[in-house]
Amino acid sequence: MKRSRSPVNDVRKRLFRETARDILSTAKVKRQFGEAVDTAGAIARAMQQAYRLGFDDAVNQAAGSSPPPTESPEGAPLDPAEDAMEWARIPPRTRSTFWRICLAALGRDRRTSTPSYLEMTLKPNGSMAWQLVAPDRHAYERVVGDGTIVTLVRLGLLQHALTEDPQVTLTDYGIRTWNRFLERGGQWSEDLVEKL
Repeated sequence: MKRSRSPVNDVRKRLFRETARDILSTAKVKRQFGEAVDTAGAIARAMQQAYRLGFDDAVNQAAGSSPPPTESPEGAPLDPAEDAMEWARIPPRTRSTFWRICLAALGRDRRTSTPSYLEMTLKPNGSMAWQLVAPDRHAYERVVGDGTIVTLVRLGLLQHALTEDPQVTLTDYGIRTWNRFLERGGQWSEDLVEKL
């Protein structure tokens, strides 16, 4: 007779994937800068944490109590507040781009507005892309693919501006999401990587 398994917890699954991405990203960055890498130790700690979470769930289930809400690595609940998106809910590749845009446009000063915007440009192969123009009208050399911008607009973090030239700006929701990220420490493995 087979023992039935409890259903997969989607929030927990997302947390595990996020932890795995963080471990790999941190190891990659440390290797780039010639620092010591302890990937095996980081994986072991993540596995111990996963075991503890599973064990606690099993004990709580046997006792008839509901498990405590799952928390993100920063210690914040994964359920987003009405006024800002939880950082872990932004897709990883899109999050990296959003992080770079916010860092260049807003900095770490917890500003509530910025004159920065992204303007449409064409790549050498003719495909559409977006380039960040900072407050001093300085255009960054790196460009962002249109697919990433579409995702950020769909999430409500960016919006198309009502201007003659195609432009995209940060929304109030996007700015609050960035500021919430900074309030909770603002540390991310990409803090070690080159800026936009």
